[in-house]
Amino acid sequence: MTLLLQALHFAAQRHRDHRRKGHDGAPYVNHLIEVARILADHGIDDEVLLAAAVLHDSIEDVGVTHKELAARFGAAVAGYVLEVSDDMDLPAVDRKAGQIQRAPTLSTGAQQIKVADKISNLHGIINSPPTRWSHARKIGYFRWAHEVVSACSAAAPALRATFDSVYRNGMFLLESAPTE
Repeated sequence: MTLLLQALHFAAQRHRDHRRKGHDGAPYVNHLIEVARILADHGIDDEVLLAAAVLHDSIEDVGVTHKELAARFGAAVAGYVLEVSDDMDLPAVDRKAGQIQRAPTLSTGAQQIKVADKISNLHGIINSPPTRWSHARKIGYFRWAHEVVSACSAAAPALRATFDSVYRNGMFLLESAPTE
């Protein structure tokens, strides 16, 4: 439990000024906690994996290095975070394509973090849509997330089933809603 609490504290400090893109502007750390909770709700109790889930955006979003994560949280946590991190030097379109391409090669743990992250992101789009996103962009994100998760075949079946349910329900809501 200590490792997870240290990761939560670290993530809260590093993301303290970040907010979600949704209209409610929720603290970004809520997303990180939700990703870990989704894993735990699916019976994943590996503290290393849960700590990595909490830290999964730290390389991409707050400039933490793999080396720093390894020194603070161990090689296994840092390894998972590195696996799920995009190369932020690439254009967004290449990063998105890269997630689809890399997904089948990720470790089982990294795939599970990736699926839980996409579940959380879909929840965010449904419950507090990003204020500057068009209707088409929301649908596009849903479809892209589905491609990423479809390539995560090693992730727990129940976790993938939860994603499928959130995806179907969200697409129904989006396709039923009037466009801007």
